[in-house]
Amino acid sequence: MTGIADALVIIDLQNGVCNADGQIYNFKNLVKLVNQRIVQYSEQNKEIIIIQHCDETLLEGSYDWKVVPELNIPTDVHKVVKTHADSFYQTNFNRLLENLNIKEIEVCGAQTEYCIDATIKVAHDLGYHIKMQHNATATYNNSYMSAQDTIAFYENIWHNRFLTFIN
Repeated sequence: MTGIADALVIIDLQNGVCNADGQIYNFKNLVKLVNQRIVQYSEQNKEIIIIQHCDETLLEGSYDWKVVPELNIPTDVHKVVKTHADSFYQTNFNRLLENLNIKEIEVCGAQTEYCIDATIKVAHDLGYHIKMQHNATATYNNSYMSAQDTIAFYENIWHNRFLTFIN
């Protein structure tokens, strides 16, 4: 699996996620990478799907809920609103992928150990082929590990078990 997938899935790159406790680790590099991938997917007329979390702190339509302005999002993207770390849970995400005949997705976004991890594992369980570039996620330091160590830890778990790295 090299190159691009059937769809680029961008998860939770929202103001209230990426700037909740200071700026999220790896934000600038991640935005640069995601913007590059958006251009590549757009040039090849591939699907781009934006997933946005919605809860009591990320109220739909609020500033915190909106996608970070640093992303260059085309107007013709598909959008999915979720209320759980798993992007498939009680959403139309799986139906959307089926309707678009998507078999392979490239995942990027925030937060590594929450919504990215849950979505990758459920997508794998549902039979999707998943791709990712290294450092295509972001998170915060936590009580157990630095953000950088958290990303490395999860990338190690995902590698060749749940997804294939393409860089």
